[in-house]
Parts: sequence; structure tokens; C-alpha cells
Amino acid sequence: MKRRAVSGFILAGVLLAALVVVVGGREVIDQITAADRRMLWLGVLSGTLALTFRGLVWGRFVTLVDDAISRGRVVTIFLTAMFLKYVTPYGQVATEPLVAHLVARDGEMAFEDGLASVLSADFVNYVPYYTFGFIALGLVVFDGTLGSGMLSRLLAFCGLFGVLLSTVYVVTRRPEVVYGITLAGSKPIRRLTGVFTDRFDDRLEPRVIRSRLDGFYGTLDAISGDRRTLAVGTVYAHCGMLFLMLPVYLGGVALGYRIALPVVALVVALGKLGSVLPSPGGTGGVEAIVAASLVAFAGMTEAPALTVAFIYRLSTYWLTIAIGGVAASGLTIDRP
Repeated sequence: MKRRAVSGFILAGVLLAALVVVVGGREVIDQITAADRRMLWLGVLSGTLALTFRGLVWGRFVTLVDDAISRGRVVTIFLTAMFLKYVTPYGQVATEPLVAHLVARDGEMAFEDGLASVLSADFVNYVPYYTFGFIALGLVVFDGTLGSGMLSRLLAFCGLFGVLLSTVYVVTRRPEVVYGITLAGSKPIRRLTGVFTDRFDDRLEPRVIRSRLDGFYGTLDAISGDRRTLAVGTVYAHCGMLFLMLPVYLGGVALGYRIALPVVALVVALGKLGSVLPSPGGTGGVEAIVAASLVAFAGMTEAPALTVAFIYRLSTYWLTIAIGGVAASGLTIDRP
């Protein structure tokens, strides 16, 4: 994982450097130097509140499954999970099993229960990208400010939404497909690991895997049946998204621009497409899409647009890495 993270950050550094060179390094520096520092600090505060509300979503779902787990431990694991996701290429999907292990470790919660709670919390935190994104898209289209150059990105955004819906449908409505894929995939893994060690033979037996899947779906049913937790979690997630978007607006104000709120929401939603790059947190790709979207929808020139993108990412992505790194340093991940 460390090698992947290092390689990812090297790629991210190259992409960010290329962006600055193409736009004009001197212009970007001038924009940052002239920015209103008060707005920048408000952006950091907003990013902290976004992280807080997302953590509250986690707290609701994890404690629903295991009410004995302490709030402090939930906070530490949540921040560590965010750190791991943000420093690892494709961390949003690649680190879920490790995060589930952290949730279940030292407690009575089974791994499959931890995985169900983590996936549920992450899904609820992910939904506002689309609720706010599609509302903003409708307002932008109605206002007639949608340029043809953004059509491909909007289609990609809708395509990503389609993939999300399809995945949720298969997982929740077609569990036999999940059982089949998991059991079929475990066979070659069991044979491969068996060449080197028999440590995992029992864990990869079809009977054990089926039992874990039964537990996973049992926990999902329990979570989906608690409407209060779903409602409160959804409200928290949308509050978190509001504060996640606000640094784009504040970044514009810091440079003397007033960006319309629907444009802010659409820009942040489209920025999620940058995560397809194999760099930590989509670094380089997210900044490029946010800057291009600001140019297209807000009428900004390249240098201010890229500067706002940097302010947005510093107030959210890099802030999360800093706070999460402190939490991760106090949690021994490799401890059995």
C-alpha cells in the first residue's frame, strides 16, 4: 500500500505541476498572493465542518450495528479511514475491507457487520453529490448557461450515476449475483494462497464465505429497516456536502468573484469525475475539472479558476489528509 501511495503522489505532483505550467505559474502565484486571507480561513473552517458532518453519518451507522463502541474510537477510525482513502489511488473502493477490519477490531462486531456499516455510511455520504449535482444541473440548464464544451463531462457524470445505481441495485436486490461472484472468485484465490500457506484455507471455504455473506446481508437489512438512522444520516450527509461545496464559493470571493451557488454545486459534483485518475483522491484530475468547469459556467479566466480549485482542495482534501494523518498515527493498523 505504501508503494502505491508513493507512486500515486508522484503522479499527482506531475499532474499538478503540468496544470500550473499550462495555466501560468506566475499568474497563479499572483492570484494566491492577492487572495483575502479571511475567506481562506473560512474555507478551512467549512472543510472542517464538512468532515465533522460526514463523521456524524459514520457514527450513526457504526453505533447502530455495535452500540458498545465508544464515540472516540468511531472518530479515530473514521479519520483514519478518510486518510487511507485519500492517500491511496482508488482508495474509495480499495480500502473498504481494511476499514471494515479497523471497525471490527477489538470489539464484538464481526468483519461483515463492519463492512456493511462502512459501506452504508459511505454510500449515504456519496449520495449528495448527485442530489445537489442534478438540482444544480437543472438550474444551470434552465438559466441557459450550459455550454456545449461541458456536454461530455455531464454525460460522464450521468454515466457514473448510472453505474452507482446499477451497483446498488445488484447488491441490494440481486444478492444471488453477489454470492455467485464472491464464491467463484474465492476459489482461485484459495488455490493461489494454498501454494504458499494454509493459513487462509478455512477462511476461504465456501461454507465460511457464505456464512459471512449471510451476516453482511443481515446487517444491511437491519440498517435499511431503521428509518430514523437513515433519515438523520441523510440530513447529516447533505449538511456535510453544503460545507464541502462552500470553499469553492469562498475561494471565488477571496479573489473578488461571486460564483452562483448552482454553479458551485455543479462544479463540485463534476469534480468527482477526476477520481478516475490513478492518483490519490484523483489529485490533478479533480483540480483540472473544477477549474475547467469554473471557466465554462462562471466565466472565470484560467488562472483564477485554477486558484479557486486549489483553495477548494486545500480546504477539503488536503485538510482531511492532515487531520486524518494525526488520527492514523495514533492507531496501530498492523496490530492483530
